[in-house]
Amino acid sequence: MKSTKESILYQFFLLRKATISQLSEILSVSEISIRHHLIRLEAEGILTSTEERHGVGRPRFVYSLTEKGFQNAPTNPSKISDQALSTLKRFLGTDTLLQLFKQIGRDLARTYTSTLDAESQDEMLAQITDTLTKDGFIFSWAKSEEKYTLQIHHCPFHYLGQNHPEVCTINHALLESLIQHPLSHDTRILNGDLACTYTYEVQDGK
Repeated sequence: MKSTKESILYQFFLLRKATISQLSEILSVSEISIRHHLIRLEAEGILTSTEERHGVGRPRFVYSLTEKGFQNAPTNPSKISDQALSTLKRFLGTDTLLQLFKQIGRDLARTYTSTLDAESQDEMLAQITDTLTKDGFIFSWAKSEEKYTLQIHHCPFHYLGQNHPEVCTINHALLESLIQHPLSHDTRILNGDLACTYTYEVQDGK
């Protein structure tokens, strides 16, 4: 059973815009309760309101969804994405799909490179950490005398990777493109490890 808030949002997807009295009548909920929910939804940026005059008397408020509100529509993107990958694999084959994922990783790296301007590898990795964190990665790195160790503790593709481990190719290609160095993929979360670990040797002390 939907909550009052969910029911109100559902009506906006049907009607596009509505007044307090309209929603009250449709949902059989008091106008006071409707007004309370609409005020909160507007404060959250889900709804916007405009004044509308209708003859004499006080103007009424008409509410409608914002772009953020449209993005709150009930969806199951994980299920859709999982099916899309299954279909792609069936049509393209695993080898071609791996090449596609590599290119996705490289293309994704290009969207980040304009924001990276570090002079040293350590500075570059610090900037990469900040950048990836903003997009849903939990990323860390460490340096020893012999090697750099990069770790992805969580990534946006984790759910898809459970049924399609090939998707991990995106992260490998992404990191290699960002740091411009081949990486060894040593551990994988999908194999039961605590993180996906990538390493490469320190050269000339950096």
